[in-house]
Amino acid sequence: MNRVNNPQDRSNRADPDNIQGLLSSTEPSFAAVFEFTTMGIAIISLNGLWMRVNTSLCTLTGYAEEELVNRELHAIFSQDEAEELEAYFEQMLAGDTSFYQLEKKLIRKDGSIAWVEFRISLMRDSQDEPFYFMSQINYLSQKTEMERKLAESEQRYKSLIEHNPAGILTCDLKGMIKSVNPAMERILGYTEREMVGQSINHLWKQDHHVNNWIDSIVSKSDNYMLRVKHKNGEQIELGLKNVPIIVDGMNEGIYVIARDITQHNKDRESLRVAQQDLHDTVRRQQGMTMKFRQMQGKFIHTLCDGELLYRLGFQPSNILGNHLYEIWPYSMAVNMDSFYRRAWNGEENVMYEATFRGITYLTSLRPIFENGRVIEVIGSCVDITERKRMETELRETKDLLESFISNTTDAICVLDLRARVISVNGAYEQIFGWHQDELLNKPLPIYPDFLEEQRKEIYDMLKAGKQISGLETVRLRKDGQLVHVSVTKTPIKNEKGEIIGFAGISRDITERNRTEELLRKSDKLSVAGQLAAGLAHEIRNPLTSLRGFLQLLQNDVKGKQHYFDIMLSELDRINFIVSEFLLIAKPEAIHYKKSDLKEILQSVTALLETQAVLCDVELVLEFETESTQLVCSEMHLKQLFINLVKNAMEAIAKDGQIKLTVSLQGDDWIRVRTEDNGCGIPDDRLKQLGEPFYTTKEKGTGLGLMMCFKIVEAHKGTMTIQSHLGEGTVIDVCLPTLTSGQNIMEWN
Repeated sequence: MNRVNNPQDRSNRADPDNIQGLLSSTEPSFAAVFEFTTMGIAIISLNGLWMRVNTSLCTLTGYAEEELVNRELHAIFSQDEAEELEAYFEQMLAGDTSFYQLEKKLIRKDGSIAWVEFRISLMRDSQDEPFYFMSQINYLSQKTEMERKLAESEQRYKSLIEHNPAGILTCDLKGMIKSVNPAMERILGYTEREMVGQSINHLWKQDHHVNNWIDSIVSKSDNYMLRVKHKNGEQIELGLKNVPIIVDGMNEGIYVIARDITQHNKDRESLRVAQQDLHDTVRRQQGMTMKFRQMQGKFIHTLCDGELLYRLGFQPSNILGNHLYEIWPYSMAVNMDSFYRRAWNGEENVMYEATFRGITYLTSLRPIFENGRVIEVIGSCVDITERKRMETELRETKDLLESFISNTTDAICVLDLRARVISVNGAYEQIFGWHQDELLNKPLPIYPDFLEEQRKEIYDMLKAGKQISGLETVRLRKDGQLVHVSVTKTPIKNEKGEIIGFAGISRDITERNRTEELLRKSDKLSVAGQLAAGLAHEIRNPLTSLRGFLQLLQNDVKGKQHYFDIMLSELDRINFIVSEFLLIAKPEAIHYKKSDLKEILQSVTALLETQAVLCDVELVLEFETESTQLVCSEMHLKQLFINLVKNAMEAIAKDGQIKLTVSLQGDDWIRVRTEDNGCGIPDDRLKQLGEPFYTTKEKGTGLGLMMCFKIVEAHKGTMTIQSHLGEGTVIDVCLPTLTSGQNIMEWN
């Protein structure tokens, strides 16, 4: 304790030697009084230490003088009491007062408590500076002690009444109000003045007969409830308890303890309604709600209700209090037990499906935690029978659709709103040559540059919600070739009718166009055949007669021999044309045999070599393969290549070259390419080559090239013509080779 501005100075002035000297220097009577008075006296330093105590104080505390001197105040006072005394010392040192008189609890050496009157004064020196504290300590008298205890008891009682949150009303046995506490004023809205002296009946405003009703109220011993009116007119509900007032064994009245339970009752009713609503909701829900706990190693159900429960053939009583193996078939119970255990171990959102009596339902389990420990698990079950059926149908439909898309020969692609590829099917990859991985998230690369306007027009129509059907056009393959297709495109819409993408179906119509072209040529050939059959018979008979008569006249008429030669030549030409007509009308049978294409082509070039020299044309024959065996008709192949070479000669003006190149195409085909540097053929005429009576030559009949196509077709081969105006023409004839084990009789 340090209570002065200069503690060192104060302690020096009030040390034990100074105190002893002070007592010695005082009058003998003071020293005698200090030592022998029955009042406990002590000198306390400014620092709060016991400096000198008399015999009476030692007797009072049970301590010897040497056990107290130089010790702090709480040697005989509690810590709280000592701190309170120190606060008073501070006030005296500050000059607020010169002494205090207090009632304190003194703690004897043996631990017993004694109430004492403690007087403390500040003593000053000749310079009026604080010197030390003088204290006087006396036992309180027995009467004073009783009065003090009674006062304390009254204070406790008053505090209990005044600060009690429950309303407390006292009344006599006739029901007259004697007092009320502040809580009762708040509950009823009346002041104490308005209630004291009034009858309880008047305050409660009950309609019962006064005396009888008061008697019944006063006599109540159990808790009861009463509905009364607040001062503002509102009805309130009170929970009441009567406590009798007993004085000297006589009942002099009652305490009425009241609590406003209006809101409590409202809350309880709301809770009851909510619980009923919850029960009804759980009962009437289409699904099922359940709870379970683990008891003695088993999962016991504590709640289960809902429409699904009844559809499964159960009642709540079949489930509540039972474990899994008492409810479900063993195999189901084993499966469900594993999911129950996972949820009980704290796993969130455990889900499983189960099927019972034709009903499939989905269960979601969630643990309920309290203080970090699972105390219960709640489960929610939903009937998904219809959903499972729809999923099965949807999966089957999806599989069917995917199978259709994967196996259809039509190219199918799906695009997003930016016309970028989402997916393509296998037919798309086969027709256009691009793999799906090369196209994903990219624009389609199948539009030729000259159809860019068509592409923009198509997507403008699709974005407007229109559909394009059966558009015949061309598209670009990965290898740069154009392919003829029939295109159908349609916008893809969601359930709101919004366009979310585009679908396109492209059908390769190259073969169809070729077939239609062949049919068209076949129709012309049929007409030509019918015409040829009629003309041949009509022309050949007079030709025979004319040739016979010319030969007879030739012997009789001299000097005109060259005229006869001209006429016979022209008659032979007419006969040749008629023979070709007959070949169209009635094709002769072709006899096939194993031949060497090399020998056939060498024979053709040898036959035409002289004519090539006369036409100033170089005739070149090259072989890129040694394997040139095939099954064919030598005569017809010679006719085929003679026609092709002669046509090439006629297309060359001067300094020309005709090159025949033989090569293998895989293991099954041999190709003969006839290439010239003649005048070429316009693109618009290429498609019509091979039609009867269509020719680009002035004196041609159009039947020679048609016969070439027929010869190649009869040999199960193909013939393609490519030409560029002013650059020349390339004709590829592909014929099947003679494979091992092939029977020549198959051809004849």
